[in-house]
Amino acid sequence: MEATSRRHDLDFIRVAAFMLLIVYHVSLMYNSRGFLLKAPDSSPIFDIIHLWTHPWRMSLLFLISGVVTGILLTRQTPEVLRKARTRQLLVPLLIGMLFLIPPQMYVCLNTSLGVDISLRDVFWHYLTLTPIPLPNGREVNLFWMQHLWYLAYLWTYTAILTLVVSAWPKLLPLAGDRLAPRLAGKWILIFPAILFILLRLTLRPAFPPTLNILTDWYSHSIYLMSFLLGVVMAMRSEYWEAVVDARKPALILALGCAVLLTMLFPGLPAGEPDMWQAFSGRVLAGTFQWCAIVAILGYAKIWLNSENAVVRYLNRAVLTYYVLHQTVMLVIAYWLREFGLMSASSFIPIVVATLAVCALCYELKRRLEISWKARIRAGIA
Repeated sequence: MEATSRRHDLDFIRVAAFMLLIVYHVSLMYNSRGFLLKAPDSSPIFDIIHLWTHPWRMSLLFLISGVVTGILLTRQTPEVLRKARTRQLLVPLLIGMLFLIPPQMYVCLNTSLGVDISLRDVFWHYLTLTPIPLPNGREVNLFWMQHLWYLAYLWTYTAILTLVVSAWPKLLPLAGDRLAPRLAGKWILIFPAILFILLRLTLRPAFPPTLNILTDWYSHSIYLMSFLLGVVMAMRSEYWEAVVDARKPALILALGCAVLLTMLFPGLPAGEPDMWQAFSGRVLAGTFQWCAIVAILGYAKIWLNSENAVVRYLNRAVLTYYVLHQTVMLVIAYWLREFGLMSASSFIPIVVATLAVCALCYELKRRLEISWKARIRAGIA
């Protein structure tokens, strides 16, 4: 593996992608798709946010995580990396599932599902795995990962990779050599796009996304491939040179696909699409998915390849923002709804308030950690 210095461009992208994720999740309360809490009014603009960001956003995050993992594997043993990732990912996942998911369920039950229940009772049903009866006679089980699924998926992929690399140390260099002809020059744009299209055409109809880690085979195929592509690309400078060279056609193709998808699906959901509409949508979405990623990576490599103090700070903070944001935004939206203030005009205020609360919580967490470490050092001295 080639020694690799810190990639400041990837820090920029990672921060921007997580901030976009917050905007996207707030938009789910206003678009045509089902969600835990829905605003009384919606607008087609919020459907466009979904259409123009959902195909590529999470794949980009998994690819960046793969690149970081590949870089770290040049400096750490697989065992050390696996232990570090277990601590970094599973601890916030478990804490979030215990304390942050029940308030989301409380909001959903008292609004979308029409159940009058206290937060204390929601916690009791959640922690005891007791289903809650709904007004329509059905029951709902509350224990779920919700938005925290990303942490579980990323830890799983990292654990699998590090275990395989421990058993087969030459795997990644060999994979880089084998993939070199398929990721060189124009093929960096063509080959992965074909794979994304094929996965959308074959696996997605049979295994639609569920965010259930045990059955989510289509999502695993997309995200694991993105993660492994990142791992392999981390080792080879020629891949990044190809990405930079392909950035302009990638941007043109991505913008073209975004426009065509908007024309093909002017509203979401538009009912069950016919066969040709579904086929065209999957081909366009797969092309858009990879071309948008290449364009973002390529332009960031040129424009954002220097250190920035704000990005450095936020890069440490985004995990906290990610874990907190959905609970924070739902609680804010719930109280706005209770006072009759939740409308399309409250979209930006909810985004800003969510970011502000997450920022305050991270800064409090950071200062407590500094104080705790100082006390430990003082005790040792």
